[in-house]
Amino acid sequence: MSITLLKQVHGEIRRLSIAGSAVAPGEFRLKKLVPGLEQAGKQAPVFAKVAQGVNKLLESEERTSAEALLEVSTLVNAVLYTQGETDVPGELSPIESVDLGTQRTRNSARVLKPLLESLTTTGSGRVETVKEACERGLFQDLRLVGPALAAIDDPYPEIADMIAERVLPLYGRAIVPELREKFDVAGRGGQVRRLLLLNQLDPPGTRELVLKALEEGSKEMKVAAIGCLGDDATDLTFLLEQAKARAADVRTAAFQALAKLPTPDAVASLRTAVLGNDLKLAVEPVRNSRLPQVLAFTLEETESQWNKLVDEDDKAKQAKLAERLLLLLECLRGRDDLATGKLLINLFAARSHLADVKSEPGGKDVEQRLISIMATGSATAQSVLVDAHADLEEEELAAAFVAAVRSRDADNVFRIFSPYLEATGDVKKKKNAGALKRVAIAGAIRDAGGYRFASLYDASWHADGGRTRPLAASLDPRWLDVAVKAGLTDVVQMLARPGHAGAIALLNAEFDERFGKGKDAYELGDLLRTMVKMEHPAAATSVVAAIEKHAAGARGYMVTWIIRLIPELPKSALPLVEALQTKLPEKIVDELIDAVAEWKQRP
Repeated sequence: MSITLLKQVHGEIRRLSIAGSAVAPGEFRLKKLVPGLEQAGKQAPVFAKVAQGVNKLLESEERTSAEALLEVSTLVNAVLYTQGETDVPGELSPIESVDLGTQRTRNSARVLKPLLESLTTTGSGRVETVKEACERGLFQDLRLVGPALAAIDDPYPEIADMIAERVLPLYGRAIVPELREKFDVAGRGGQVRRLLLLNQLDPPGTRELVLKALEEGSKEMKVAAIGCLGDDATDLTFLLEQAKARAADVRTAAFQALAKLPTPDAVASLRTAVLGNDLKLAVEPVRNSRLPQVLAFTLEETESQWNKLVDEDDKAKQAKLAERLLLLLECLRGRDDLATGKLLINLFAARSHLADVKSEPGGKDVEQRLISIMATGSATAQSVLVDAHADLEEEELAAAFVAAVRSRDADNVFRIFSPYLEATGDVKKKKNAGALKRVAIAGAIRDAGGYRFASLYDASWHADGGRTRPLAASLDPRWLDVAVKAGLTDVVQMLARPGHAGAIALLNAEFDERFGKGKDAYELGDLLRTMVKMEHPAAATSVVAAIEKHAAGARGYMVTWIIRLIPELPKSALPLVEALQTKLPEKIVDELIDAVAEWKQRP
């Protein structure tokens, strides 16, 4: 059976289908294949059938050619289909693949449309849309991998940086081939972000590109490439030279790379920076370094600078010493080792000596920085800070509260700090320390949630790009009772939970007050988010009322934030929401329809 001949017929038939059946009658190329088909038909009847079909087409007229062409085309395709091969020669081998992690694709296209527009177009409001998508975890959707990769070149740097630092690392090494394919060593902006991402996701595989960027890259690319070095001892000589460069950004990148090298020369270079005029440039590299030698000279210089400051009487000199000490303390943020904890505790015990430092910045600035760093330090340092809560001023009390939440059980935190929330008095009266400390603890509880609405989501978005449980989620349930009794609506919003009668009543009264005063949709948004998340009995009616009232207003665009709450409402509220469609402007109706569609797809 001559499959080759049949394929030739198929090629001619396809060509005629494109050219038009009117040119098929008498077509000489097809006519030349007929004898071969008839000869093959003596061995296989199907070829004879094909020959008949071809002759019918060749003898057809313009009126009948289309039908004849369709018949022979169908027959040839059917025969070739039955003769197709299902395998290929050669040995089987696994297909190389990369795990994308725990991704999901459950969001409707309507839900993703606003985000896709924000990633692929320009205009105002895009930053907030991308931020909200991060908080909702939408970027775990596989359909957004491509747009997210393209957004690394977004003309608005804030969006491009957010995508590069917080979104793309979620996909892991799976995106490395795409990043490498579009990498241009002579580029700027998005190309620099690509190099940094490649080095973060695949340091060994990116080494060649880093070296190429040092030789051929733009100025921005070369600076980024310098910061990517430090994983190989052969980088030392070059980095030591760059640490003395005239440009500050080059020296900063060099310090960043040197902090990875455990060699005496690298440590000496960092020590020179810390002791000299480059301290400000070296803060982050020193803080991130885990080399014991780097920590040792940092602690030594911090203590020395403290002693110089408390012994100095001249205000101008005090200011310079205090400024350096603030930077040195910043080098210790986040360290939980014993040596750092011991120094912080000793300095904290001697903080009274800072009272005479009246410069700007001065002793009070140093004390507050010290306390904020102790709150992020070792458990011992945190415990010392918590035990001193009664002696702290309101600006410092919040740090002690955070330290307690991180290092102690919920009951202990409640017993120590809840009395501050029960204080009465007018905060506007500066001498009312109790009222000021009440505000400080209330603010600390709000901030403990991370993002403004963090407690209204399953997790909060943090600056390190990870999604972690908010600190507020670990608080004792009794905090909500105290907040309701004190009438602290903002704290209640952070801690509210389903079925709490006091919270339900307080939030209901707060909504009625804001709604009655004509507050715009933005003022109602955070309150409605809380009501929806805590399954407030009036959540649905309040959401509908807010949408209806503000949809046609001057700031009607803010209603979008409220409409996005609809998919979280109970399904029983569907008729109430659908009834809105006849009362809203056309643009708002379109957004409402999208939200309802997502709502209906929810399990």
